[in-house]
Amino acid sequence: MVCLSKGAKDECNIVEVVGRNYHNEEIAVPVANLKLSCQPSLSLNGFQLHLPVTFRLRSGSGPVHLSGLHQIFDRRDLLDDELSEEDEDFSEEDEGELSPVKPAKKKKQSLSLAPPKDL
Repeated sequence: MVCLSKGAKDECNIVEVVGRNYHNEEIAVPVANLKLSCQPSLSLNGFQLHLPVTFRLRSGSGPVHLSGLHQIFDRRDLLDDELSEEDEDFSEEDEGELSPVKPAKKKKQSLSLAPPKDL
């Protein structure tokens, strides 16, 4: 979450994220344009960063506050959780409620494998 704080002026406050690209060059990307009268805060829900990064107030006088949650996941843990949830969704009780699969009906067709007769 990015938000203006008490004492902020009614001006554009542009917040950018500064990081490095794959050539190890500094790159800055604006992520928020805050103004007290129309957009004093912005949720960056789902915004993922690859550390290290720096938040910088590119324009405006602020003050701007940042808050967030830093989570680290092990992919193996995520896979185990997904598999266990699927197992919970399909239990033995569910098996009894399912109707049995019926074999497909065969249609009788007369196919002749003999070569065509000459007229």
